[in-house]
Amino acid sequence: MKTSTVIALFGVVGGLTVLETTTQGQPPAAVERIQTGSKTQQALDKNAKENTFTFIVFYKVDSAATREMLNITRESTANRAECSVVVTANANDPAERELVERFGIGRAPMPLTVAVASNGAITGVFSKSLTAQHIEAAIVTPTMARCMKSLQSQKLVFVVASHDDKPQVPPGVRALQKDPLFKERIELTGLRLDDPAETRFINQMKIDAAKVNGPYAVLIAPPGVLVGHFDATATDTSIAAAIHKSGQCCDDPNCKHSGGHAQQTTQPSNSRKN
Repeated sequence: MKTSTVIALFGVVGGLTVLETTTQGQPPAAVERIQTGSKTQQALDKNAKENTFTFIVFYKVDSAATREMLNITRESTANRAECSVVVTANANDPAERELVERFGIGRAPMPLTVAVASNGAITGVFSKSLTAQHIEAAIVTPTMARCMKSLQSQKLVFVVASHDDKPQVPPGVRALQKDPLFKERIELTGLRLDDPAETRFINQMKIDAAKVNGPYAVLIAPPGVLVGHFDATATDTSIAAAIHKSGQCCDDPNCKHSGGHAQQTTQPSNSRKN
């Protein structure tokens, strides 16, 4: 088993965390379809079909600050027009109320730009300065988007890495899926190491493709914490111990998973306990 430091996977870019928290300090939920007359939801539906990122500029009044953020968002996405669309949404519009509540931005300072992937994952929330660098960070890879949506639903995500279309799940991960404490919280997603579209994500997860021979998975915990790398030698006990050490297990100090830590950490986890 390859060990790894517990770190924030989706890091800070220009003072803003890509997986930004809401004003209540909790990660926003992935966007589900809302049955309303929301024009913003209609745009999200259209862009989902076209595999496009949506940058929503929320505002409450048509002010100079609102127009400035809208202009900056449009200018910053200009070089990514093939995969991004900018829309506006009045947060005071009753038709948008349910979407505003689902994003958790009802009390957030406006204007505010929210980036949403085609699968509904929120990939960025920007309430202050907004640059092309922020936009680029919010346009994540396909596997990153899948992971972020699961993480925003408070799932533990195992990214199963492989060199082909037949990813092998480590036996320890399979065994952990049967543990009552984790079985409803685990999600798996595959990742091809030769996919150039995923280079950024592979680098962020610190995967050395040359060392992936056989079953191999990287565990990410909410809100975007890299817990560790696990191969065929990892047991469900060692993986559970790593989850416990990262703060994603439970609050019981006598938890059966608290012993036999599989990981050595150099930084404390900032993840939320369930």
